[in-house]
Amino acid sequence: MKLNEVDLREQAGRDTINRFRAQFRAALIESLAILEESEIERIYCDYHEDYVVKYVIDGETRYRFVQVKTKTKLNDQYTILDIFGIKKRRNTEHNLPDSFAGKLLPHIKNFGKSCHSVEIRTNINFEDEVEQILEEVRGKRPVGAHTKTLIAETQKLIPSLAFESEDVHLHFLSHLCLEPRQQILSEQDDLFVSMASNQIYKFSEVHLKPDEVQKIIVRLLSTIESKSAEILIKDISAAELDRKASIGMKDVLDVLSISTSTYEILRDGGDEKAIKSASILQRTLKRSGFSSNTIDAFAGYKCQWEAWHRKYRHDIPDFLMTIAIELVVESARKLALGAIKTAEITTEVTTLQTKLCNQLMRTDITLELTFGAVLSELVRGEAT
Repeated sequence: MKLNEVDLREQAGRDTINRFRAQFRAALIESLAILEESEIERIYCDYHEDYVVKYVIDGETRYRFVQVKTKTKLNDQYTILDIFGIKKRRNTEHNLPDSFAGKLLPHIKNFGKSCHSVEIRTNINFEDEVEQILEEVRGKRPVGAHTKTLIAETQKLIPSLAFESEDVHLHFLSHLCLEPRQQILSEQDDLFVSMASNQIYKFSEVHLKPDEVQKIIVRLLSTIESKSAEILIKDISAAELDRKASIGMKDVLDVLSISTSTYEILRDGGDEKAIKSASILQRTLKRSGFSSNTIDAFAGYKCQWEAWHRKYRHDIPDFLMTIAIELVVESARKLALGAIKTAEITTEVTTLQTKLCNQLMRTDITLELTFGAVLSELVRGEAT
């Protein structure tokens, strides 16, 4: 008898691994949104829920609690029994506490105004009755029998709601969100890699080759897995929790091989696309042999030039400035092609400085401003 000829006793371990993979993939895609530098600050891995998204909105902290649920058969549907523990037979006991939503709803009570939402994210659909309950909760249709049952069961789950009005219950339940048909949760690596690549470009505008994207995904998944496995003490501090169990901007930049210090210099200097600029500067300047510390200094020069240009460009005739920028672009092209090495940079910049001072008829253009102009055009040229 061969190994494959006997029916399996169980395959729970393999199924568990696939569920964790889906959880890590979902957290990875969410973590890339940190690059947008908007309201998402960090992602907590396997803490309170499969993952938790932290927002900072108008200075206030909000949390979105996410459960990831998957099934192998994509034509399956989650039922009201799965989601809410509601049985369709009359005169029967329901089981909200052991349902998917029943595990999430206490977060709304426990975190109060800090709870942004609770969410079930899955790779399949929900049956119509589940979607109907959510529509009724949000006031898109009259409240039906299943929603009334859910309200009654929620009162048992959250005793403090027992004497509240129906409107209060509906507002409470409106925190629940459903995200069906999330294909990245299925076992299709090509689709996942494509979406990750699109997300990286969407939020950072950094162009990457397929093998570069694959390496980033492996590193970020490894980071998320590590953060999900850290042993956490009961009375852990907020700072320690951030360090051990969450993904923040620094973690994502590290995986993208973008220096946090370079990024911060550019961001604080007013660069609205600091991530993209930092990536371009690092790739180009490292190719020319410059160290990380030197690149940080050069990033500062770029910010100085852009501040100078904003201040004085209207004092200089357009014709003179246009010709000056062409001189700068010529040097930027050489740098982009790797034609300027460390030993040659001083000569190149000194020559260009003299040309700019003569062309613009100014004496305040320093070597730092000159090289900053080159780097500014380098980034602009790489982006077009």
